[in-house]
Amino acid sequence: MAAPTAGAIPVLVLKEDTTRERGKQVLHNNVTAALTLADIVRTTLGPRGMNKLLVDSIGDIVITNDGATIVDELDVAHPAAKLIVQAAKSQDYTAGDGTTSVVVLTGEFLARADKLVERGIHPIIITNALKKIRQKLLEFLDELVYTVDIEKDKEVLINTAISALNSKLPETERRFFAELAYEAAMTAYDPERNYLDPELINIIQKEGKTLRDTILVKGVAIDKKIVHPEMPKIKRNARIALVDQNIEIEKADVTSNITVESVEALEELRNKEKAMIHQMIQKLIDLKVDVLFCQRGISEAAQDILARHGIMAVRRVRRKDMRLISRATGAKIVSNIEDIKEEDIGKAGIVYEKKVGEDHMVFIEEPAYPGATTIIVRGASKHITDEAERALQDAINVLKDVLEDKKVVGGAGATIMTLATKLQDWVDKTEELSGKEKEVARAFVEALESIPKAIIENSGEDVIETLGKLRAKTLEEPGKWGFDAINGKIVDVRKEGLLDPYRVVANIITTAIETATTLLRVDEIIASKPKPEKEKEKGKEGEEGEEGEIKPPVQRKL
Repeated sequence: MAAPTAGAIPVLVLKEDTTRERGKQVLHNNVTAALTLADIVRTTLGPRGMNKLLVDSIGDIVITNDGATIVDELDVAHPAAKLIVQAAKSQDYTAGDGTTSVVVLTGEFLARADKLVERGIHPIIITNALKKIRQKLLEFLDELVYTVDIEKDKEVLINTAISALNSKLPETERRFFAELAYEAAMTAYDPERNYLDPELINIIQKEGKTLRDTILVKGVAIDKKIVHPEMPKIKRNARIALVDQNIEIEKADVTSNITVESVEALEELRNKEKAMIHQMIQKLIDLKVDVLFCQRGISEAAQDILARHGIMAVRRVRRKDMRLISRATGAKIVSNIEDIKEEDIGKAGIVYEKKVGEDHMVFIEEPAYPGATTIIVRGASKHITDEAERALQDAINVLKDVLEDKKVVGGAGATIMTLATKLQDWVDKTEELSGKEKEVARAFVEALESIPKAIIENSGEDVIETLGKLRAKTLEEPGKWGFDAINGKIVDVRKEGLLDPYRVVANIITTAIETATTLLRVDEIIASKPKPEKEKEKGKEGEEGEEGEIKPPVQRKL
């Protein structure tokens, strides 16, 4: 792109195929992208939210109303939409829930901010006002907190998990799954560090039966079977070894042939191989290992020797499962079987194989270091188990928030509606904001109200009447009243157990305001033209020969 100079000679600053957008049109386009994304996820908000059926480029189908999954699966092109998708992922990573609310709140406020800019309010004034609004909203939020005693308030924790499951599972299964999530979270939670490590909770899907047949294992379950039919299927007070090494004769890196002159020589060669494998396994036998988990392969000869000595063995175990077994049993992963020592051996009360659905699985229960759990999700189809796993992840994440923060707030739109009314009251009375900043704050009040409005709208109730009643009740008793979308009534949220983690709501406000601030400060988009696919293919063809064969290196004379 050329820029004129004093002598009218064009100077090339940017490449010819670079495009530039600037001025109010940039903001308008960014707002349109944000609002489009908000409109996509808005109908999924609340217990009565609708599902989205997403089909990717290769035809795979995802059916979900989980906001994090939807924005992750969407192949967005606009840079502003990509920024909002990143913000939603950040919300999911930080708080584990509230991604849909972040997208809706950001889109709704930006739509109103666009109108404020059209009326002559500069974007910098809007962003400065947002800083003050954020600080005030977090102060208001602190006034609405209920403290949780995790030893006594089991029902509060379960109700918080149910709130996270409300939009993702059938009504009859929500409490069942909330109790599973509670058991897993309490097992994994470490009160000394005040930390719940989500990696200690493993979720495995198995198609078949119903959601009610989902089970919780207090220990580790891996989707593998015992390698040899003659090996024991159960071991009590098991001594466990974890090995990251092929238990077989290593093959040469190059093709080689061995010529033997007699049958006796061939038999001697085979016996030598068996002796080498036996020497490797002898270390395990000497240490009285009962169960061997190997991350790599175990040869047939090694399997026979292990079976003869009554050692249960599982091969090709995933690295993630190996780490989980290590943490649960105290076993150390060794890369050379010859180096294994007594202190590398882990312990568990019982290890056994059991058939689940069509597959065999190995279960490690009563481990030396309790904390690890496995939830085996059952369901009639892959789509059902996928959604159930996503629901469980959300429930575990919100329980993590409550266990670590010991704080909850009213759900069902009660807290968001209270924040809107308190912010409106502050705007009417305060002298901290200028006239233009008050207009920004009023716009944010409307944006906040769009969340309970969407919950009411998705439940099929009259939006204007119900929202008006909810606003009136909230003004009388802040933080107490929310909209129960399942029964279509305005209810006392604490009495009904409709609760959200403090961390989720605080992050919704912070993430939405920071994302809106970032987009409002953009006054120009400079975009390079993407490389055509043909050029990429030519680049690949330069490295490979015909039919994908790699060309030999070019010989050069020195």
